[in-house]
Amino acid sequence: MAAFVAQGCAEIAWLAGRMGAQPATVGGLAGLGDVMLSCYGSLSRNRALGLALGQGRTLQEAARDTGGVLAEGVPTSGVLLKLAQRHRVRLPVLTAIAQILQGGIRPRDAVAAIMQLPQVEHFVPGSGAESPDSPRREEERERAAA
Repeated sequence: MAAFVAQGCAEIAWLAGRMGAQPATVGGLAGLGDVMLSCYGSLSRNRALGLALGQGRTLQEAARDTGGVLAEGVPTSGVLLKLAQRHRVRLPVLTAIAQILQGGIRPRDAVAAIMQLPQVEHFVPGSGAESPDSPRREEERERAAA
């Protein structure tokens, strides 16, 4: 799970950096702290939902178990994908989460697909580094191949 959380944090940083976020926001309590609490906190609705989905329950079943209260990650995942498309940032882990929530892929299949992806470098917003699929990185790869 730690590898997925780390990759997800890198993806958040790629998108936030592309949108002009300050590095301290993403790496501080407002960013990383919130992600850690959502992923590991015993009272986290996002964590409870993820565990339920991983056990094979549907989104509707998991919502019923929490008194009809849906985890904030459900609507947020769709918004993240729209922002990623707009800013041309590829987010494999966050895309897989959204697909699981939409019922498009089983968690087991998403994990298998993500494990086949090459490991990517992490990115600190404001450092000049970019996501692996940024237009500038694509141009650099094309020049190197020529």
